[in-house]
Amino acid sequence: MFSLIRKWESSGITQEQFFKEHGLARSTFSYWRKKYIKEKTKPLNKEGFIPIQVTESDNEVNTGSELMELIYPNGVRLVCTTNMDLTRLKPLIVL
Repeated sequence: MFSLIRKWESSGITQEQFFKEHGLARSTFSYWRKKYIKEKTKPLNKEGFIPIQVTESDNEVNTGSELMELIYPNGVRLVCTTNMDLTRLKPLIVL
């Protein structure tokens, strides 16, 4: 059924037209569309976290602290020292 929802999304026609053309009841389409949206927007895993890759680096700040770099799926990069106060880091991660 998800394939029909994707087909409708790319069709450019109204839901009403799509129902009629495919012999679907509005309630059936709405039910599966809600499920599709929920599936499409759910986190990558149950905890809502994505895997991270930890690599060795010789990048160091003047203080001698190692750098930590987080790259979000949308391309945003967050660079900070590994000894950064976690209370300052948390709001940046939740963005």
